[in-house]
Amino acid sequence: MNASIMNSENVTKIRLRDRLHEFFFAEETPFGLAVLRILIGIACLLVTAPRWIYTRELYSLDGAPAPLADNYGFFNLLPIPSGGVAVALMTILTFACFTTCIGWCTRISTVIAAVLYTYLNLLDSLSTMTKYSVITSHVLFLLSVSQCGAVWSVDSWLRRCRLGLPQPRTLADYPKFAAWPRRLTQILIGVVYFGASLTKMHTPAYFSGDQLLHWMMTNVNNANPIGEWMTLFPQMLVLFAYVGVVWEVLFLFLSWNGWGRICMLALGVLFHIMTTLTLGLYLFPITCIAIYFSFLNSDDVVNLAARWRRFKRLHLTNWQPRLFAATAWPRAVFRFIDSSLPRRQRLSPTLSVGVFGLVAMGVTVGAVEIEYRLDPYGVRRNDGPHALRELDPEQVKLMFAGDQKLREYDKYLAFDLGTDMFGGMVTGQKETFHHGETIIAQYTLSPPHEDMWVECNLHDANNVLLDRVGQVVVRSQLRGNFVYRACEALRPGDYFLVLRTGGQEITRRKIQIVEGACRVMAN
Repeated sequence: MNASIMNSENVTKIRLRDRLHEFFFAEETPFGLAVLRILIGIACLLVTAPRWIYTRELYSLDGAPAPLADNYGFFNLLPIPSGGVAVALMTILTFACFTTCIGWCTRISTVIAAVLYTYLNLLDSLSTMTKYSVITSHVLFLLSVSQCGAVWSVDSWLRRCRLGLPQPRTLADYPKFAAWPRRLTQILIGVVYFGASLTKMHTPAYFSGDQLLHWMMTNVNNANPIGEWMTLFPQMLVLFAYVGVVWEVLFLFLSWNGWGRICMLALGVLFHIMTTLTLGLYLFPITCIAIYFSFLNSDDVVNLAARWRRFKRLHLTNWQPRLFAATAWPRAVFRFIDSSLPRRQRLSPTLSVGVFGLVAMGVTVGAVEIEYRLDPYGVRRNDGPHALRELDPEQVKLMFAGDQKLREYDKYLAFDLGTDMFGGMVTGQKETFHHGETIIAQYTLSPPHEDMWVECNLHDANNVLLDRVGQVVVRSQLRGNFVYRACEALRPGDYFLVLRTGGQEITRRKIQIVEGACRVMAN
């Protein structure tokens, strides 16, 4: 009996070990990593290219860098370069991001991009370092130890030219490598989502919809008109909050194959598109959706290629001659380069690296010279460096005025009336109530605020006080409720619910009580 149990345990261990080995070391063509390489290179260019002109200000001793290590007391942990050196490093990083995208000297490009991108981010913790930049640094590192340049890249094209190989026609013609870099990338995004869900679970304001509500009402990231419109339906925000956290928890466990992968990735794309439309985020969604292509395997590429051929045969037959003519000159250039050297000397790896280095050096020297001539600080102007402009006296007075007491009115965001609640939000908002219905008066506060005493008083049509109710609101609370019963003691007619705090009337809402059975029974 004991022997059979031990044999069963050994078999289970062997099967588990084999499955793990298959999971990480199965041979496959890195199609998914190739797409990820292209998209993450584009995402990095969207970061580095716009910031290039501000390199001297953000990352050098000539400007105002904000190293992350200083926040933790490790001063001078990383060397801060001079202005010219910072411009050179930023130019090399931008060039490496571009060559990563096209797959030229892919290993060298991804290593340079991973090192310089992380280094410059650590020098500017105020604006450059964000969630997506941290994720991108890890992705670039994983790409640097992978074979992401083996397909759909300049390197693969040069290799075929050098060896005289034909264009791959079937899956067997493509090179194959171990799957572990792709698996680690998949685990990375799954762990990021799982950690985000744990953070949300400890944030009550997330599940009540308050966080999303206040983010959507601002343009702290970018303009988001759809987000502002969705704040009119706070119940939707509560529903989306719960769906979002459940999806983040399940992503790490269900996104590997089958319908679980399809559902998790589809929800992920929808989630990130909605963050663009409602929160004004752009680079973070691009980065995360790019990582989704690490879930692309060889079978997916074969199926997509078959569907594309079928679509092209049915719908693009008339366009093929035009596309062929439009790409005539690039193909002629490639043929000229391919035939200009003897076959034995066609861009060997050493020559390719040498050309890569020369081009990188030329681009860097040219960029440094351009930045020098632009002279952003005006150091070489005939009139001398740019001088600081004196601020307007009224603005100076406002800046040195110190903390000013907020108006009581500015502490309130909304005052809603309804009959039911969902996720802490009032639903069924209305102003006419039948006898027997519950009247829920909910006020929403704008953070920050101090501990407060809030009243919601009932007045009749002649503004005579009928009932006075108050409650303490602590500084961490963003919402409070008052519950009234439209009992038969209140004769049909018009009434007012008056919100007061600090001895002042903030706002009032007119309600109407009518006779008859209630249409929506109170809980």
